[in-house]
Amino acid sequence: MSLFDIGVSGLNAAQWGLTTTGQNISNAATPGYTQETPVYQEASGQYTTSGYLGSGVQTATVARSYSSFLTTQLNNAQSNSSSLNTYYSMLAQLNNLVGDPTTGIGAGMTGYFTSLQSVANSPATTSTRQSLMSSGQTLVNQMNAAAANYNQLRSGVNQSLTSAVTQINSYTSQIATLNGQIAAASAQGQPPNQLLDARDQAVSSLSQLTNVQVTTVNGAYNVSIGTGQPLVSGTTAYKLQAVTSTSDPSELSIAYASPDGSPQTPAQTQYLPDSTFGGGTVGGLLAFRSQSLDPAQAQLGSLATSFAAQLNQQNALGVDLNGNPGTALFSTGSPTIYANSRNTGTAQLSVSIADPTQPPSSNYTLSRNGSTYTLTDSESGASLGTLTADPVTGAASGTIAGLNIAVPTGMQSGDSFTIQPTSGALSAFSMVTTNPTAIAAASPAVASAGASNAGTANISAATVTAGYSIASTGMTLTYNATAKQLTSNQPVTLPGGTVVPAGTAFAYDPAQGLTISNGTGVSATISGTPANGDSFTIAANKGGSSDGSNALALANLGKAKSLNGGTDSLTSAYANYVNQIGNETNNLQSSSTSATAVLTQATTAQQSVSGVNLNEEAANLIQYQQLYQANSKVIQTASTLFSTLLGIFN
Repeated sequence: MSLFDIGVSGLNAAQWGLTTTGQNISNAATPGYTQETPVYQEASGQYTTSGYLGSGVQTATVARSYSSFLTTQLNNAQSNSSSLNTYYSMLAQLNNLVGDPTTGIGAGMTGYFTSLQSVANSPATTSTRQSLMSSGQTLVNQMNAAAANYNQLRSGVNQSLTSAVTQINSYTSQIATLNGQIAAASAQGQPPNQLLDARDQAVSSLSQLTNVQVTTVNGAYNVSIGTGQPLVSGTTAYKLQAVTSTSDPSELSIAYASPDGSPQTPAQTQYLPDSTFGGGTVGGLLAFRSQSLDPAQAQLGSLATSFAAQLNQQNALGVDLNGNPGTALFSTGSPTIYANSRNTGTAQLSVSIADPTQPPSSNYTLSRNGSTYTLTDSESGASLGTLTADPVTGAASGTIAGLNIAVPTGMQSGDSFTIQPTSGALSAFSMVTTNPTAIAAASPAVASAGASNAGTANISAATVTAGYSIASTGMTLTYNATAKQLTSNQPVTLPGGTVVPAGTAFAYDPAQGLTISNGTGVSATISGTPANGDSFTIAANKGGSSDGSNALALANLGKAKSLNGGTDSLTSAYANYVNQIGNETNNLQSSSTSATAVLTQATTAQQSVSGVNLNEEAANLIQYQQLYQANSKVIQTASTLFSTLLGIFN
């Protein structure tokens, strides 16, 4: 090995250094590019009797500045951040929809109860009744608009899932193809850095769509999700598809596509549980739908159902302008039931709400396992109760979680049904009548004090309960001041259930007052001190046009603590609903911000190893330039020595 050859080897090494540095600089802004570094090693020496003679330098390879640990950390951070950002973005849209204080449902309910108060103050005025009907239609429009908004958000989730699945398939196909190309290129003895960068970039992009696990087997990336469900194995990519959910046809689920792309029946399709996609855009979309969108629609539907039921029940306890008992004012439809598309049985489930004024506020799944029917909460997965199948027919019935459930013959073990008691109430919410006279503003019973009464006692407005009846002769009570007793022409039921026969006196304490009932759902309260002979009457309301007591009772439903165990009214329940979504949005925003900060840290750590530092590369340029010049000087010296040697012989 001559000095000339040693110099040439140095020139080649310097050339590799300059080329690699130029490559780094030109790709400093290229996504996924990993900094490259030439790896030099001393060339093998040549044996001489004076020892091994150096043979210069050789470039062993060009290595990537790659850290598997930091890359995995970055991919996980990207997946988590993408999931939370997607979830927050969708939830913020929902929060904006429900949080409008002027056009939201809360304003509509307040306006309706205010109009009811106006009817109570002036029950015979047609304009106030027409205004009430207009307020009712406004509330109906707002409920229906809310349903449309929820459905639009759900459709947006479906569209985003379809797009994300297409991207996932694109990246997994790239990774599988690159696995094959890398294996072929590596067989020549050197790592194909450009292909390796492309594969890592594809994995990085994939991690933004879903949380992935990557294992390396013989230089190939095997990619899986969830608990090991494969996406890539060697040169094979397992394609996914967004398909109609088996439990809810309005939603999409993700499943494996058939290898040849042929259509599959629900029974043939291999569905992937939502929990499989724990991160990325897909994970955020699925979490928003199952943990926020579906529960929010069910909760608001529950409020709408209770609103309609309470108004209908109270209106039925009054009489309208025509003297007829009140009828229903609003309708919310029936529970929505979906048979799982993979069911093998033929049963059609029957479900009703046990008490519409206190409806359930979740969605449920009823499934059969052997002889047991189990109802579970769709959001939490908690079991709420069971029914036992008839050993002969397999039928079952009972009440669980406020639902009357009847399972006919034909439901097989493994079959299931999705039950949405109130989710459809918003779109079905409507007015049963638009006739202003249908408002049963008057009470069917009228309580009055005798016109000639001399005492200070009063009797409250009469109240009625469902199934009431009023005797045609009415009930008249007369006071005996000497005995401090009342006597009635009809049987009287006292507090505690004691029944006093007609004509039998009973005690009355002016200091405490007394609530009396006719025993068939009509009651009133006497208070104060009556004079001897004073009388009080409870009779049927034969006019009703000037009585607004039942309209007042309707108006008071807005603030009556009737929901959530007596802690909320209809209006406060909606306010709490809005606050709950607002608080959830704020919490998720904080989580999203934190995840973004973690992603920034992970990116910085990964780039400190794999990223291109232009200042460092500028220094390398100078170093390799000097190395090139120095080796050129070695060659020049060798050439001079050779010329001198030739001159000696000439």
